[in-house]
Amino acid sequence: MPYNDYSTDDFLADESFQSFVIGHDPAAGQFWRAWVAEHPAKQTEFDEAAALLQLLATGQSPRLPHSLKQTEAAKLWQAMHAAPAPQPQPMLRVGQRARRWAGAALGALALGFAGLGLWQRAAVAPTPAWTSYATKAGERRELTLPDGSRVMLNANSVLKLATTWQPGHAREVWLAGEAFFRVRHTAPAQLMAVAAAPANVKFTVHAGPLDVAVLGTQFDVLNRPGRAKVVLQTGQVQLRHVRPGGTETLLLKPGELAELRPAAAAAPLAKRPVDAALYAGWTSGHLDFADTPASEVIALLEDTYGLHITLGNPALRQQKLSGSVPSQDLDVLLATLAKSLDTSVHRTGTHVRFD
Repeated sequence: MPYNDYSTDDFLADESFQSFVIGHDPAAGQFWRAWVAEHPAKQTEFDEAAALLQLLATGQSPRLPHSLKQTEAAKLWQAMHAAPAPQPQPMLRVGQRARRWAGAALGALALGFAGLGLWQRAAVAPTPAWTSYATKAGERRELTLPDGSRVMLNANSVLKLATTWQPGHAREVWLAGEAFFRVRHTAPAQLMAVAAAPANVKFTVHAGPLDVAVLGTQFDVLNRPGRAKVVLQTGQVQLRHVRPGGTETLLLKPGELAELRPAAAAAPLAKRPVDAALYAGWTSGHLDFADTPASEVIALLEDTYGLHITLGNPALRQQKLSGSVPSQDLDVLLATLAKSLDTSVHRTGTHVRFD
């Protein structure tokens, strides 16, 4: 059965979906987050199934009126003695383990029922509500998240998150595009190392193939088709990348950049030192240079705008630049740099040449 035909029951029976909700399979999590983002019409069934599985995992039970308990008990009795109906066979990894899940759910429903079974819990559990923020070309938008963290969303970007964040639960957002984060530290004061922190006090940005976890810090994240990068200004960042051959983690220190490109998807994450303030320049609409080598400016343009820059005169790399240039209009930015370098610039798509 194609995934876009899945009902709530199909999601519940899918072993890969179970692994995604319970959180034991990073590859499943990456697949299902990307899939539902591409199939918003299935969001309701997706969220209903996720809520039910989460309730099963936590074992929490809401209080129900005695009359409703009796009614639901009668329904369960009829269902258990009805003739079995043919069951659909989902396509993805549904085998003995999935059937054991179904059996466990029915057992929990029957043994601990008294009106508190999974079917009732699914009926009363609220469907998670999501909020999305988007920007158009040339637009920037400043946001305040439920925990007080601040986000500057760059042009042509989308940020998605749960509308309500519960105290003591992990803070998560999903980013397509670019954003600069100023995350509020909510962990105990003595807890400063992100790698040692429990999941429920971390703030995580899901940026395509990268998961970016912090406690309280300032950093820039870019997730555009073909590349993803993170630049850290203050604090600590823990990166998690699922790649062929396993999952890797990487810690960033202030002034470091980590990047992932499709051509190197199977390679380990690499980091390098940069001037982090330059990479946050877009948040104010301009880039400020103070005796900055042209070679560093060229690397910034390539990292930020996805350009491939060549120089007719290699000696230009040694020149130093001072001043402020606008960052929102790439053509104006390139023309200003060419004038500062006393040269000409030619651009074809993402290929730029200074002569």
